Amino acid sequence: MENLLQQLDENLKELYRKALDADALLEQLQQQGQAKYQTVFSKDAGFRVESNRFMPYLAETAEQVAAIRHNQQFNTSTLQRVVQQLQLLHKTLTEFRAAVKA
Repeated sequence: MENLLQQLDENLKELYRKALDADALLEQLQQQGQAKYQTVFSKDAGFRVESNRFMPYLAETAEQVAAIRHNQQFNTSTLQRVVQQLQLLHKTLTEFRAAVKA
């Protein structure tokens, strides 16, 4: 269990910096009249939060990891949801960075 939590924490740490950078860039783009959208992820993406920035989504995922740690147990559906969220955040942040550089 501890190895699993450690891996989840490492993913969260890696995503934290990327999300901060992406949100700062989104802020700049929005001030320039670009980035005109309501949410980063659609409602069916598996997140409860809706935001036009990445950090609220990352915070939601981190809260779920903290709940797993606090309870010292997890059910398969919670773990599956957390892993899917982490994968989606990694994928979307990578695609966003590539699109901005292009």
